[in-house]
Amino acid sequence: MKRVTAMMLAAAMMVSLTACQSSTGETAVTSGSQQAVESVTETPGAETGKTEEGGSENGDDFVNKGYKIAHILNVASSDIFQMAASEAKATAEALGMTVDVYFTDTDNVKFQDYVNTCAGQGYDAMFLSHGNQETAYSLVTMLKEKGIQVVCFDTQLTNEKRESVTVEGVTQMFQNDQMMADLLLDYICNTLYPEKAAAGEPVKLLKLWRGPGIAPFDRRQETYKKYEDEGLIETVETLGPIDPANGEASTSQVVASALPKYPEGAVDAIWGCYDAYTRGAYVALMESRRMDIPIVSVDISNQDINYMMDGRDLWKACSTVDFGTIGQQGIRILAMKLHGDETEDVYNLTPSLVTNDNLTSESNVLNLKEIIPGYGINNDHIPDWMAPYIEKK
Repeated sequence: MKRVTAMMLAAAMMVSLTACQSSTGETAVTSGSQQAVESVTETPGAETGKTEEGGSENGDDFVNKGYKIAHILNVASSDIFQMAASEAKATAEALGMTVDVYFTDTDNVKFQDYVNTCAGQGYDAMFLSHGNQETAYSLVTMLKEKGIQVVCFDTQLTNEKRESVTVEGVTQMFQNDQMMADLLLDYICNTLYPEKAAAGEPVKLLKLWRGPGIAPFDRRQETYKKYEDEGLIETVETLGPIDPANGEASTSQVVASALPKYPEGAVDAIWGCYDAYTRGAYVALMESRRMDIPIVSVDISNQDINYMMDGRDLWKACSTVDFGTIGQQGIRILAMKLHGDETEDVYNLTPSLVTNDNLTSESNVLNLKEIIPGYGINNDHIPDWMAPYIEKK
């Protein structure tokens, strides 16, 4: 039965992938400062995006090649990931390339199937997002053996010994997760509770987290543990979704069940490693009429902004990267690889802190760059041959 199901899925994929290779590039399936990989020595420029041009092809020749890229995201098609995919397609179009986008909704088996099927569909490159640690390394090495260029985002490559590794010619992109965690924890300690920090008293936190084994969450945990070890924070309880596929509603139920254990004053704040979990916590606080516990979160979405601007001053801050720049950088790096330029093994995107007092009634994820200095501006990976086609900001 499993063999029949797999064959049916492969057949469906063959049809959808053929359809998506039209001239429109429409999708067939809808829906920093600290190194991200501690065991890896980065190539020069890994933090700055300064790499070397190695190809002899001029820009016009490159654009006329019409390279094809598959962008496969193992996430739900939320607004921030749609932003990433949209900017990936726009950047590719400016360079004469086409991008076909596939969302696999956190289904690891589906993600593997799509990568394997796309590998036989004539793509020149793949931009993989949120691959599973258990299988990402074998998938990436398979693609490289086929001569397909690869960039990964939030995909930790680990070998059979579960050691973090690099694959020659593959760039691993990350948000600077350690910095994202630090921005929020520093905000809690020094903006929300400066009197506790001054007195050497830890801030008491409910922690929203799931792991280990989820690469970005694990990196955020590294910084969180440092704050614990230094006595700056104390974790009252760690909470997470009981149904990861339905993280927001599931976390809401878990937090709602936990809140009666903690009377006012028992918890100083909620720290969320992921905004879907934090939205669940926000709903639980609202339904329980608990306005005494401020919340902060990694990542941002339009719904997060709505909650931050609800007038209750409950959701205080988010640390985030403009997801549009993720799409831009992934495609620029792939273009450089296809051009024959040298690219880094690891590239970190620098986050920004967004607080609710930064926002206005008109704020959304598309216009945050107008109010947050430096947000959404990233001129990395624009070599001379590419510059005529990419507008610097």
